[in-house]
Amino acid sequence: MNETIEQYKIIRSARRKTAAIQVDEKGVSVRVPVWVTDQWVRDWVNKKQDWIARQQAVMAQNLELFCLKTEKGAKFSFLGKEYVLDWCEGDRWDVHIQGDTLLVIMGKRRSSSKVDTERVEAFLKKWFKEQAVQIISERVSYWAYKMGVQYKSLKYRSFKRKWGSCSARGEITLNWRLVFAVKNIIDYVVIHELSHLTHLNHSPRFWALVEKYCPDWREKRSYLQSKNAWVLW
Repeated sequence: MNETIEQYKIIRSARRKTAAIQVDEKGVSVRVPVWVTDQWVRDWVNKKQDWIARQQAVMAQNLELFCLKTEKGAKFSFLGKEYVLDWCEGDRWDVHIQGDTLLVIMGKRRSSSKVDTERVEAFLKKWFKEQAVQIISERVSYWAYKMGVQYKSLKYRSFKRKWGSCSARGEITLNWRLVFAVKNIIDYVVIHELSHLTHLNHSPRFWALVEKYCPDWREKRSYLQSKNAWVLW
């Protein structure tokens, strides 16, 4: 590689003792201790530019191969089962599951500059989110009762890098795309976030609590880490 890496984000931490480079769909991030200078980071990134370029190439290829695309024949998962996407025109917008087909009924076209794929994608995301609110909310209620914890609120967002979060105020926020996954995967994320109501960290005690209710959490976490394509759609 002949060109230097010009754009990257420096993230400093008082607790970090080593330097690390992260390459993802948002760009290049360099995580370093607070005492590291900008010049050191610049020199280090330039030394690592060939490695960074290879990581970017692999990431671009994976996104092209595995990222969900709104097109007829594309495969979309719902509660762990894959369906082939199709759409047709009808009287009103709706979604039907017919065998192995996820069929979007497009309402009669009104004045709109959007092409069919854009219209279908917008409605399909709305439909998936509605399913998530109904299905996942029930799992949150179930596990909160089972774990003996109470949360202040439950919201759904379109996170692009994570599956959920829990605030110090007891506010649970989940990625609605979790509805793509089978229920026991959903349960892992729910248990994870509810455990933060007791331990707002990732300490050994936190993971012990997660393991109490989800003994195979490591396998489930690895599974979700392989599903970056889901959160990018």
